[in-house]
Amino acid sequence: MLKNRLLVAAVGIPIGLAAIILGGYFVFGLVLVITVLGLHEYYTLLRPYRPNLLIGYLAGIAVISGAFFLGFKGIMGGLAACLVLMFFWSLFGEFGAHLVGRMAITTFGIVWVAMGFAYLILLRGLHHGMALTILVFACTWLSDTFAYFVGRAIGRHKMAPRISPKKSVEGAIGGIVGAVVAALIVKIYSPWLPVRDALVLGLVIGIIGQWGDLFESAVKRDFRVKDSGRILPGHGGILDRFDSMLFAGMVAYWGAVLLLGNIVQSTVK
Repeated sequence: MLKNRLLVAAVGIPIGLAAIILGGYFVFGLVLVITVLGLHEYYTLLRPYRPNLLIGYLAGIAVISGAFFLGFKGIMGGLAACLVLMFFWSLFGEFGAHLVGRMAITTFGIVWVAMGFAYLILLRGLHHGMALTILVFACTWLSDTFAYFVGRAIGRHKMAPRISPKKSVEGAIGGIVGAVVAALIVKIYSPWLPVRDALVLGLVIGIIGQWGDLFESAVKRDFRVKDSGRILPGHGGILDRFDSMLFAGMVAYWGAVLLLGNIVQSTVK
């Protein structure tokens, strides 16, 4: 198990870093592929509820493309267009039992998965976006690492036993510390980033990232599955690996805009 996890990390981290450093269509292409795979995992879990797969995938592609070409307005525009299309498709093409439920399930996948990943594109598009995107990945991954080892070493108090029995309060605190440490490391190589703002971003990402992890665990618990998929040996699926990122990227984007203001907004669309 550990060998597989390290192998995936050895391959995935350089690819991710290369895309973040190169930016542009490299980030767009990688995020688009990850989004489609994540939506596939989500809709596979909910297949018994018959989500509208065509609309779901088209919407995911539209939201990611909108984020890349038009920024935040593109996300909202792509989402709105696909929701209207789904409404007419469902009303005139697939009217039947559980119509509202199917529309809600399809829409939730778009909002959770596609919009979550789209914020990584928005984050990379900011001025100093490369450093900010690396900061998010570093914070979430180091948070996961600290939480795992601290939890194994001294974890005694269960944090959410009904959702994820192995997670402890001590591990969660260790995860927050790990995120803050990662943010400070990135700050060393980012002289434009104030120490206070790095601490705030690390703290918030450390908290929100773990909420994202718990949320995905709750979804899997609801469907009584261990992993969302099997595409990443030792990790499970795309959602298992990037669950923290779906919330952390969104919070980091708005946190950077609010905290750093004109320092990062010169390229916001």
